[in-house]
Amino acid sequence: MQHLEEIVSSLRDEGFRITPQRIAIVDYLLKTEDHPSAELIHKVVRKRYPMVSLSTVYKTLDLLREKKLVNEIEVEGGARFDAHIDEHINLVCMKCGKIDDVDEDSLKEIQAKAAKKSKYLILKSNFELYGYCHNCKSKMK
Repeated sequence: MQHLEEIVSSLRDEGFRITPQRIAIVDYLLKTEDHPSAELIHKVVRKRYPMVSLSTVYKTLDLLREKKLVNEIEVEGGARFDAHIDEHINLVCMKCGKIDDVDEDSLKEIQAKAAKKSKYLILKSNFELYGYCHNCKSKMK
């Protein structure tokens, strides 16, 4: 798991401007177990920093994604963000958009099989499974 101080120090060392708003965005991403949208992050951070703009949130997310400090997950309705950058499986509900993380050792097996079959050197994987969460599935009956 990443730590706020490490991320801030890394960005500062690379010459990026570190503002309280940027720190609040990173802190929220690290602490939440949800996979928030930029709009939700903006709403949360505005409670503490009312002058933060949605543009600042997007620019910060772009920087974090570029530096591989967050993953972006495309879902219907827009992008969601995940600071859990270790390899894992995202379960994505196609109805409500809920995303759950599943740390799965079998992901390494899938990677090994894919690498052997394709002769690729696989360095990283993002894996999403799409379906219906328990709540949405039960409402479909």
